[in-house]
Amino acid sequence: MRPRRADVLLALDGGVPLVPLSLTVAVLSVPGTRAVLLAGACLVAHAALAYRRAMWAFLVVAGAFAVQAAVTGLFLVLPSALVFPLAVYSCAAHARRCPPLAVGLAGAGVAAARFATDSSVEAAGLGPDPWLLAGLLAAVVVAAWGLGLYRRTQLAHVDLLRERAREAAARATAEERARIAREMHDVVAHALAVIVAQARGGRFAPARAEEILATIEETGRAALTDMRAAVGVLRAGSGAATAEAGPPPGLAGLPDLVARTRGAGLPVEEVVRGTPHPLGPAADLVAYRVVQEALTNTLRHAGPGARSTLRLEWADDALHITAGDAGGRARAATRGNGPGNGLAGMRERVTEVGGTLDVRTEEAGGFVVEARLPYRT
Repeated sequence: MRPRRADVLLALDGGVPLVPLSLTVAVLSVPGTRAVLLAGACLVAHAALAYRRAMWAFLVVAGAFAVQAAVTGLFLVLPSALVFPLAVYSCAAHARRCPPLAVGLAGAGVAAARFATDSSVEAAGLGPDPWLLAGLLAAVVVAAWGLGLYRRTQLAHVDLLRERAREAAARATAEERARIAREMHDVVAHALAVIVAQARGGRFAPARAEEILATIEETGRAALTDMRAAVGVLRAGSGAATAEAGPPPGLAGLPDLVARTRGAGLPVEEVVRGTPHPLGPAADLVAYRVVQEALTNTLRHAGPGARSTLRLEWADDALHITAGDAGGRARAATRGNGPGNGLAGMRERVTEVGGTLDVRTEEAGGFVVEARLPYRT
């Protein structure tokens, strides 16, 4: 395992001033071989700080201080003694499995006893009360351990926030993809339904070829415009692309939609009741798409002689949209193929703005879509 750069820098920043001082104190305090052991233990402890996030690094530091305690009770006066509480903190903060508190308290007791009973300490005239020293060392260990746990909690919270941010980004991406898929489906499906209906009618009415081709051209151009608006959000600078394509459609575009549907050969009876209320941009778009999908399904699946009825009722609390067709025997034959992407997308749209949707097949073979869209509050 390679050490982290920050940990290496910490080990160097602490080792550069503390190691020379500790070596000097060790040489002056104990002679010969014992000074070499003290110096070696200091170097090992400082080197282990470069891997301070691992449990084994804490155990190495604890072992190095055990060697120092065995050599002399004066090891507590070495500046490198500061490495031990730092190792306790690091183990509590980062290591997955580590007993820093138990080992630290045991070490505090051993250090206090060794310091109080060492002849070198007595000769140097250093003799604090053993219990006071033990309490002080234990307090240092507990403080380092507590700070380490606090840091662990902080890191866990940061990780949780990052995970939630990733999940939120993934959900936002999925929702945006679903929204774009619905837009593309609604735009393409309606345009193709109109074009197919016109082409089918043109086979039996050659005299209307110019009129039919003009309708196909107009429908295709409108579909391309809507597709630019939907695809624009996938590109860099999507705002500019969307602005260039124009605002999204809404209830104000229903007359053109109904006119194109009638031009495709489907009679549409339109009934509007009540006083219009503000819906809001999202619900306004949903209302348009619900009507568009219902008319598209009638164009695609209803049989010859089918008629469509569109009712918009501005009630006190919501807009009620009813789009149905009659004379659709050909539609009844295809009813068993499931709801399809269009109806599923329609339901998602209505639910997102707090509305409700009911789709059903009449006994006579007709198809009815009822949507309720609440007003903006």
